[in-house]
Amino acid sequence: MRALLTVLLLLPLLGLTPASAEVYRWTDSQGVTHYGDRAPSDAVKPAQLPPLQTYRPPAASSASPAPGLSADLPAEAGKPPSIRISSPAADETIRDAGNRLSVSVEVTLKPTQGLLYFLDGVQQNKVATASTAYLFEAVERGEHAITAAVVTTEGKELIRAAPVTVHIKPPIVLPPASR
Repeated sequence: MRALLTVLLLLPLLGLTPASAEVYRWTDSQGVTHYGDRAPSDAVKPAQLPPLQTYRPPAASSASPAPGLSADLPAEAGKPPSIRISSPAADETIRDAGNRLSVSVEVTLKPTQGLLYFLDGVQQNKVATASTAYLFEAVERGEHAITAAVVTTEGKELIRAAPVTVHIKPPIVLPPASR
């Protein structure tokens, strides 16, 4: 018990901070965007990041939703669904060596609704999901339109997010630093 208390007290002294530490985003003189836990100058302000997503197992109920849909999603009775692509931003350039593209949406769902994700108008997930994050894989270089739609358990589309255009480019490889 004392060892655990000692370690917890020493974490700030070792520079290890909790997960709520600030994240800074800046662009260098060559146009490369960087992220870090320390600002390179006083002019750099903390990045505005979306809230963390959490998972809560569905509560047991007598009525079970379609496979892949969670029964405890927040929804207000009578309120129509709303959906928006929250990440990536419009016209953002993505540089990923694995040709992956991560998408997050802000959405209000009812228990009988799920999400379908689209890349250039082509549906990517076969079954509607309650997940507000999706990873597109094997995305080719170039310009792409991404969107998501709220659907019922019967597959009827209720609303679709405005498309967001992103640009997939290869990672920048910097030459080795001369000594």
